[in-house]
Amino acid sequence: MPSLRRRLIPVAIVVAAAACAGSSTGGTALVPLRAPSAAAAAGPCGLSLPRPVRGELAFRIPSGGRAARRPLVGRLMLCTLFRKDGSRFARLYSDSHARVLGVAFYRSSGVLWSAVDTSYAVAPEEIGASVKCDSSSQASIGPAHWREPRHWWIGATAKGIDRDVVVDAVRNAQSEWTNNINWCGIKDEASPPAQYEGKTSGAVKHDGKSVIDWGSLENDQDCNGALACTGTWYDEQGNPVESDIRFNTAFKWSTEGASDAYDIQSVAAHEIGHVLQFDHVTNQSKRDYTELMWPYVDIGDTTGRKLGRGDALQDNSHY
Repeated sequence: MPSLRRRLIPVAIVVAAAACAGSSTGGTALVPLRAPSAAAAAGPCGLSLPRPVRGELAFRIPSGGRAARRPLVGRLMLCTLFRKDGSRFARLYSDSHARVLGVAFYRSSGVLWSAVDTSYAVAPEEIGASVKCDSSSQASIGPAHWREPRHWWIGATAKGIDRDVVVDAVRNAQSEWTNNINWCGIKDEASPPAQYEGKTSGAVKHDGKSVIDWGSLENDQDCNGALACTGTWYDEQGNPVESDIRFNTAFKWSTEGASDAYDIQSVAAHEIGHVLQFDHVTNQSKRDYTELMWPYVDIGDTTGRKLGRGDALQDNSHY
């Protein structure tokens, strides 16, 4: 395994039997573990997850069904839930700290019903993204990508930063994909169908409206302790019809590359990659940490303001 370029004290870690409160300042001070909340309960594959909080399905074995656990490359684990009839109900990827990297639920037909994917602060024995041109890895959440225009709004933004400045950073993140802005000089051949509709007083929830906002992710089944979290819902044919992004207010955010905060544009670009139905790449031996879709982010890192090689190639191939 390559040596780590940087080691950081974790800002947030979720483990199977305990959760870590996010730092209110987003600095590098160690945050002590606390006991799991009453909402958490032992679940499939040894995971202890909070209850759903926004109307999403619970990651529980269906009546008469079963769970299957399988280790994956990069110290990851896949937990798959099956219905009584053998059809897949849900799948969840978690890392060696039992943090949820992605969870999806499926209709009995096998078509996606919903998917949630995250980004996290770097924890020990991990490496943060350093986006450049050293990997061509690509992954998709499902078989479908946006074909109809995605209209999106921005709700509450990061405290302490002018709202218009935050909006500009998020729109710049969208532009990375719309205009295929990358570190590699790869020509832009992509045109994701997205239209920014302005600010909203509404918040992230499953209501048919794609919203980006800042809020709590504490005791969130799919996103507990994440920097940011993207949820997508699909129609009966498996086409994405709504995607929401929430940034965690437990962390400190910046638009100026501050060394003690997380870069809004870089994290937003990663999450918008999930909106566009691109999944995490996680093979360290293939230098996947040079891709924007690597799931871990170093504090102060701004390399995600451009796409990596694999990001740019899949952007062109799908849009």
